[in-house]
Amino acid sequence: MRRIVRAGVAAALLLSPVLTAVDAQAASADQLPKSGGVSVEINDGSASVKSGGIAPMSSTDLSSGTLYFTGVNGFRVGSSYDSMAASIKYVKNSGGQIYAEFAYEEGGYTHWDQGAFYQSAGETRSYAWGIVPLPANCAAIGKMWVSGQQTFQTPPEHPC
Repeated sequence: MRRIVRAGVAAALLLSPVLTAVDAQAASADQLPKSGGVSVEINDGSASVKSGGIAPMSSTDLSSGTLYFTGVNGFRVGSSYDSMAASIKYVKNSGGQIYAEFAYEEGGYTHWDQGAFYQSAGETRSYAWGIVPLPANCAAIGKMWVSGQQTFQTPPEHPC
């Protein structure tokens, strides 16, 4: 009888931390902190990434605006670890109208958006590819081709 009690106490002590950890993860959404987290909204090719301060985003300052690229691991937006939510935007502050097209590059492949667009000063254009496979080399670069100029790019994002 004594051995059974000891085994039971030992088992209870061993299981205690595990049960506490499971209980801690089972908190309702109302009990979770309001800051943090990432969500991606996609509407007809336009995108916005909302974050509580933890969304990875790279940017490049250009003479007439700023180019932003976001490559978020799919797990952080409700998908799987082996995927990425990719989006890009350009905020044009000054200068003349441009004709441009967005893309992102990963593993030597360039993924273009659904077509070029015109953009004037004071406008913001964006595009989301949605949930895509995770880059093989775990690096993705946002790009914007501008007619008559060059292709501009952001520093790489590492969504792994």
